[in-house]
Amino acid sequence: MSYVDRHLTPGETVVFRTRLHPAIFGGTAFFAACVIGIVVLVIARNDLPADTVRLLWLAGIVIALGSFVTPMLRWYTSEFAVTNSRVLVKVGLLWVHTLELMLPKVEIDVDPSIAGRLLGYGTLRIVGAGGTVEEFARVARPEGLREAVVRQSSRSAARAR
Repeated sequence: MSYVDRHLTPGETVVFRTRLHPAIFGGTAFFAACVIGIVVLVIARNDLPADTVRLLWLAGIVIALGSFVTPMLRWYTSEFAVTNSRVLVKVGLLWVHTLELMLPKVEIDVDPSIAGRLLGYGTLRIVGAGGTVEEFARVARPEGLREAVVRQSSRSAARAR
């Protein structure tokens, strides 16, 4: 069960949910490709025994795959949700950072780069009551999150009248 689902109050429902964008794997994929490329070059340019070639391939593959552990954990443990009354954010596994703000007291700002506009991610800036500013980079579908906050805020304002 996710953090958001465990912390819902009675009668509260999730209206929008997202995570970090898979673009967080870009740098790691480049690193892994470089490691495999170096292994290929070392093997192609040198006359090595078969055992050494196997060890080089094994080391290259372990390093390349191992480099994906940290971004995979960061992607898996990050949650962004809008409910009918709050915005909930949870990032991290060991050092967990959570943010829970009531809808009338939250402002959402989205700052997508050119690549972010093309791929559907951006930097999410959440401003809470009292001027607290939190930024989260490479969030998937940040405009959808902002629109959900606006929709839910207008509904809660209409209910208050």
